[in-house]
Amino acid sequence: MGTILVKWLLCLYLLSYFTINLALSSTNNGVSKKTYIVHMDITAIPTTFTHHFDWYSSLIRSVAVVSPDGINEQDENRLMYTYQSAFHGMAARLSPEEAERLEDENGVVSVLPEVKYELHTTRSPLFLGLEPQDSTSVSDKLSNHDVVVGVLDTGIWPESPSFNDTGFTSVPANWKGKCEVGRGFGKQHCNRKIVGARAFYHGYEAATGSINEEKEYKSPRDQDGHGTHTAATVAGSPVRGANLLGYAYGTARGMAPGARIAAYKVCWTGGCFSSDILSAVDTAVADGVNVMSISLGGGVASYHRDSLSIAAFGAMEKGVFISCSAGNGGPDPVSLTNVSPWITTVGASTMDRDFPGSVKLGSGVMLKGVSLYKGRRNLKPKMLYPLVYTGSNSSSPDPGSLCLEGTLDPHVVAGKIVICDRGISPRVQKGQVVKEAGGIGMILSNTAANGEELVADCHLLPAVAVGEKEGKAIKQYAMRDRNPTANLAFYGTKVGIKPSPVVAAFSSRGPNFISLEILKPDMVAPGVNILAAWTGVMGPSSLATDRRRVAFNILSGTSMSCPHVSGVAALLKARHPDWSPAAIKSALMTTAYIHDNNYQLLRDSSTGGPSSPYDHGAGHINPSRAVDPGLIYDIGAQDYFEFLCTQGLTRTQLVVFAKFANRTCQHSLSGPSDLNYPALSAVFPEDKRVSSVTIHRTVTNVGPPTSKYHVVFSEFKGVDVKVVPSTLDFTKKYQKLSYKVTFTTKIRQTAPQAGALIWKDGVHRVRSPIVITWLSPL
Repeated sequence: MGTILVKWLLCLYLLSYFTINLALSSTNNGVSKKTYIVHMDITAIPTTFTHHFDWYSSLIRSVAVVSPDGINEQDENRLMYTYQSAFHGMAARLSPEEAERLEDENGVVSVLPEVKYELHTTRSPLFLGLEPQDSTSVSDKLSNHDVVVGVLDTGIWPESPSFNDTGFTSVPANWKGKCEVGRGFGKQHCNRKIVGARAFYHGYEAATGSINEEKEYKSPRDQDGHGTHTAATVAGSPVRGANLLGYAYGTARGMAPGARIAAYKVCWTGGCFSSDILSAVDTAVADGVNVMSISLGGGVASYHRDSLSIAAFGAMEKGVFISCSAGNGGPDPVSLTNVSPWITTVGASTMDRDFPGSVKLGSGVMLKGVSLYKGRRNLKPKMLYPLVYTGSNSSSPDPGSLCLEGTLDPHVVAGKIVICDRGISPRVQKGQVVKEAGGIGMILSNTAANGEELVADCHLLPAVAVGEKEGKAIKQYAMRDRNPTANLAFYGTKVGIKPSPVVAAFSSRGPNFISLEILKPDMVAPGVNILAAWTGVMGPSSLATDRRRVAFNILSGTSMSCPHVSGVAALLKARHPDWSPAAIKSALMTTAYIHDNNYQLLRDSSTGGPSSPYDHGAGHINPSRAVDPGLIYDIGAQDYFEFLCTQGLTRTQLVVFAKFANRTCQHSLSGPSDLNYPALSAVFPEDKRVSSVTIHRTVTNVGPPTSKYHVVFSEFKGVDVKVVPSTLDFTKKYQKLSYKVTFTTKIRQTAPQAGALIWKDGVHRVRSPIVITWLSPL
C-alpha cells in the first residue's frame, strides 16, 4: 500500500508547523515570486518528453502568469533545481497564483513553500507551529480563557513550575470540580492553573487490596510521574531553562499554556481499573471539563463491551472532546486500542530533535546510536574497553542476551561493556543489571521487532541504544574477534533532524477490526523523546534504585502524543467555543499533513518505507491550519448512535449508549461507511457480485460565507472513483452541503488501496484519507 501512497496521494500544503520565514525572491513587474518545492510523480511523464528537465520546464511555462506588459521570465531562470535521487521534483520560483495552478497539473504530487528552519527550545510547541510570533498566532497565550482539560492518569505533582498560575484570572465561575485532600495533597495545592484534583481507587482496591499509604499516595499526588508529564504536555505553563541533566535545554511549555488542568488519578502501582476510569469520566463531565486526555488503554472489545468507549460516548453527548492514546503495540497490525469513532485516537511520531551517541569498535568502525546518559561513570574518550555479548546468536535474542535479572555472570562481564538485546524487561533495567554485575557500560541493541527506531533513555551507567542493523554488526564483531573492544560517546542535543516526523515503530497500527469502515488511528503527533514535568519522588529511569531527582523528564510513547492533541484541541475550543467535539476532530484530521521535512511522504520507522493511513491515519497534526479548516465534517450524538445501529447490536446492547436521551434507531445510515467521518473507508464484501460502493458525506462551511470548492482525488489501481457533485457552492457560513463518492471495482485487489479526496477553494485544502478494502472469503 505504501507504493500506492507514493504514486497517487495528492498534494497538500504543509510545514507551516515550523516558525516559517519564506525566502522571497525578487519581484517581476509587481508580481511577487517565491521559491516552491514541487514533488513530481515521475511515472506520469508524457511520452512527448524524453527528459524530465524538459517536462518540468514545460510545466512552468504552462502555468506562467504573464505580466501586463507581456514580459515574463524565462523558465530556465525560474527552474532552480531538479531532483532525481532523494525524490523526483524541482525547485522553482513561482507566484502564489502560479503555484496554485501547478497543483492541478498532471503528475504534480505537491507544491510546498520553501522554509527557513529556526532552531529553538524544547521542542514540540515549535515543531507544531505553536510558538507565538505575533498577535495572530494560534498559540496566543489566552491566559484568561476558561477551557479546562481533564487528565486521567497517575495524578499530578503540583509543585512543578509547569503548573504555576501567575497571570491567570480566577477559576471559571461555572467550574464545579474539587480539590480533594489526601496524603501529601491539600487544598492549597490547587490554584488557578490546577483547578481540580481527584483520586479514584475503589475499583483498584477491590481488585488488589487496600493501598499501602506508606508506600503510595492515596491522593491526587503523582508518585509515578506519568500523569505529571502528560498534564504538563497538555497545558504546562512556560518554564525557561527546562532540561533533563542538560539534555533538551530550553523553554518547556504545554500545547495550550493558557488552559486549566483538572487531574483525575485513576492509575496506581498495580494498574488502572475500568470502574475507576468510568467514575473519573463521569465526574469530569459533571465538573465541567471541555477536553479529556486519556493516555491509557486496554484490550479491544466491541463497542458495547468497552467501558471507556461507553463513558466516552456519554462525555461526547455533553460536548466534551476526548483524545486517547492508540497504544504501543506497533509495528504489529491490528494493534490499536480506543477505536470508537467518537474518540480521537492518537498515534506517535518523532520530532526533529535527537540525542545522538556512538559506539566505536576496536576494529575502527563507528556506529551511531542515541542516549540520555549523563553521570559520573564516564568512559575515558581515548581508551577502548573490553566488549562482551553473552548471547549465542547475533540475529535474534535468547535468554543469555536479554540481560535479565540474575542472568549475568560477574566473572564474565565485570569491567566490560555489555551488549544487551531489547525485550522482556525495561530498557533501563537492563543497564541496572549490567551495573550490578560489574559491567562498566551497555550497548542496547534493537531486535527485528524494533527495527531502526531509536528511543533515548536516561541510563544509570554509560549506555548507547543502536538500531537492529548496527546491533547485529556489533554482536558479530564481539563474537568473532578474539579480544573485542569498544567505547561509547555522547553528543548532547541535536535539532534539525531529517527526516522528521517519522511514524514511531511502537505506535499501534490499524486496521480497526471492530469496524473496518472507520479508519484508525485518526492522526499522529509527537510521541518520541518528549520533555515535560516530572514527579519529585521518582528518578528519571523510574527504577527504585535510581536516586537522581529531576524536575523534567524525557519519555516516549503514544501516552506522550495523546496530550499533544488534547492541548491543541483546547486551543481550538478556546478559539471556537461553539465547535462540537466532532468539529474539532475534523479540523485536526482534514488539515493534517502527510510529508516530512525532506518533502517526502511520511515514513514508517519500522520499515523505513512510506507509512500508510493504517499507520498515520489522516496524517500529522498541523495546528496552525486546523484553526481555519474551511469545511468540517460534523457529527452529532444521534449520528454516532445511528452508526451503532449498523453494528448488529441488540436493543439491550444499544441501551448503554442511550443514557442521556431515549435514543432509538432511525436507520438514517445505509451502512457504517456513511457515518460523516473525516476519513473514507470503502469496504467491498466477500460477494464478488458487489462491484460498487457509495459513501455519503456532508460538509459544513466554517470559512468565508461565499466560497466555492472543487474536488480532486487519487486514482486507484483497479477502481474507478466518481464524486457527485464535483463542486460545492456555499452562500453562507455554517451552510451544509452533501456529496457522494462511488467506488466501482474493475479488478479486485488483494491489498488495500490508499489515497485521498481533497476539497479546494484556493485557500483551504480539506483532505480526507481514503482506504479501499476487498474482503476475501475465509
